[in-house]
Amino acid sequence: MVGDSLVATGSGGRSSRFAVPRRLLGTWSLWELPRRGLIGYLLLVDAAALAATTYLFALRPPAPSALLPFSALLAGMILSSEISRPIERSRADTRLGAGLDAAWIFAGALLLPPALAATLVVASAVYRWLRIRRGIPHRQVFAAAATMMSALAASLLPILVGAAPFADATRDFQGFALVFGTGLVFLSVDAALAAPAAEFGAEPSGFAFDAAMVAFGLLIAWSAVDWPFVTIVLAVALVVLHRAGMMRALRGHAGTDAGTGLLTASSWLDGARTQFDLLRGRGTDLSLLMLDLDHFARLNDEHGRSVGDDVLRAVADTLRAEVRAADLVGRFGGEEFVVLLPGTTRFDAHAIAERIRLRIASTSVSLGGRQPDDPLFAGTTISIGVSSHPADGETLDRLVGAADQALRAAKVAGRNRTVVFEAEESLD
Repeated sequence: MVGDSLVATGSGGRSSRFAVPRRLLGTWSLWELPRRGLIGYLLLVDAAALAATTYLFALRPPAPSALLPFSALLAGMILSSEISRPIERSRADTRLGAGLDAAWIFAGALLLPPALAATLVVASAVYRWLRIRRGIPHRQVFAAAATMMSALAASLLPILVGAAPFADATRDFQGFALVFGTGLVFLSVDAALAAPAAEFGAEPSGFAFDAAMVAFGLLIAWSAVDWPFVTIVLAVALVVLHRAGMMRALRGHAGTDAGTGLLTASSWLDGARTQFDLLRGRGTDLSLLMLDLDHFARLNDEHGRSVGDDVLRAVADTLRAEVRAADLVGRFGGEEFVVLLPGTTRFDAHAIAERIRLRIASTSVSLGGRQPDDPLFAGTTISIGVSSHPADGETLDRLVGAADQALRAAKVAGRNRTVVFEAEESLD
């Protein structure tokens, strides 16, 4: 029945012998993307990165001597990222790309065999997943795959033109031109592969930022060959400049989404963490709603993006009208929204979610039809996932993940409904 309220368990819902593959594949948010061509493109890039790396490992196995610079770059990358972790977490909320790690990855593209350069990207992706942010899996996998392809292309360029390895090359204009070209290849491949990212709500990291990281990567590689101790100085300078620049950017950012007037993802997360830590210390209930418009891509295709923007604004207005001033409402990118409800139990959060869902289902925007057969109004429905603290998570990340899982369950169950996450009780 359309509009039902359901419960999603932490074990993936109702059990069956297909529970594990369904959890791994069937509920992956990749399948919720609106265009099959986009899904195919993302999978193609992922597969190409894996296949190319595997082939190059077999074709040009890294010599044991390459393991020392690989280990040094890996250690420097992890250390600098760990120091900058709070800033990188804010940046990682909505941005694709390797971030601060791009400097070390490009240095690896200059110094390491292609397969090891790609492996450095894999190490960066695993570290970011474990220590910075566990975001949408298909988005983070694609970001890593695109960066792997960029590193492979950059490290293969000197080989293809028959140039000497970076460590043995002369430091003259010809050598600089080759390194400059290598940097352009790295940036261009990454930008070209990430261009479709806007289709699923993420933003590329920005050419100027990536170019600055590539420039630092060149200096790191150069110092590692000619004056290794300077690499430590450059690493410290990279972290300091990165932190200062990102802090200025965060302070200068208005914190609101231009299209809806709601908080941006990074601003919402900053406020939500503050609220979460405060209320957790007091032992107060707290709930979270994750909301996603149903078939929004189809609405854009049928009526145009301007109508889609009007619908997003109408939904944002409805959210503001249906929650309290103390509640935190943000836009998570694309057609996804999130609401933090301090001092709200699971039962009350479910009631609020249902009220919002029904209100949005009855909201429409004018199309201004001029012909008798033209539609006059356009509207949408919304799917909502609900999670609550402390039952569904002791951290904000887990609470967001639980609500996201409930939201995906609502989509699978037919959309236009509210699903409450319910962690499966352990059996003694």
